[in-house]
Amino acid sequence: MKPVQAAFLFAAALMFSSGTALAATPNVEATPVPTAPKPNFSKMAFMGGTWTCSIMSSRRPGPYTTTSTTTTSNDGYWMATQATTNTTSWIPQALTTVDRMTYDPSTSRWVDLATDDHGGYDLSTSPGWSGNTIVWTDVTYPKTNATATNNPTTITKISDTKTTSVNSFKEPSGRLVTVKSTCTKAS
Repeated sequence: MKPVQAAFLFAAALMFSSGTALAATPNVEATPVPTAPKPNFSKMAFMGGTWTCSIMSSRRPGPYTTTSTTTTSNDGYWMATQATTNTTSWIPQALTTVDRMTYDPSTSRWVDLATDDHGGYDLSTSPGWSGNTIVWTDVTYPKTNATATNNPTTITKISDTKTTSVNSFKEPSGRLVTVKSTCTKAS
């Protein structure tokens, strides 16, 4: 670069940095970022507490059980459920899952984020309760060697202390597997 060009570029940079060009920049907004309203968990409040679920998969010889506890976060934006799947002959070690559910007012849907201590994850959404049922559709359910496609899960509230759910998925072979659960509230 020639010394004259370098001097010109330096002068131009100095001019812009001295504030002369600030008048050409857009106005910076000073209003605070709006806070999303807290979700209305009233239809889901019965889910709080400790639950035991018996889960039966059509590809297994018998049911397995989970124990879970659901609480609302201190900030009021999330319902969090920590569940432990107990061992069986085909589940060699306990599995802990954490589900965090909230409402997204920008999309008018409920959102459930799930992770487990073995690297599993899921993201599901729902339009909410319709009568005594809620339907969750997986958005990012991982397709593994055991699951080719996953169908929505329908949860039915039988009472404030009992729910049932049904879900099905296809294996890569094309076999349809149905999973049904019955959950009862302990406290």
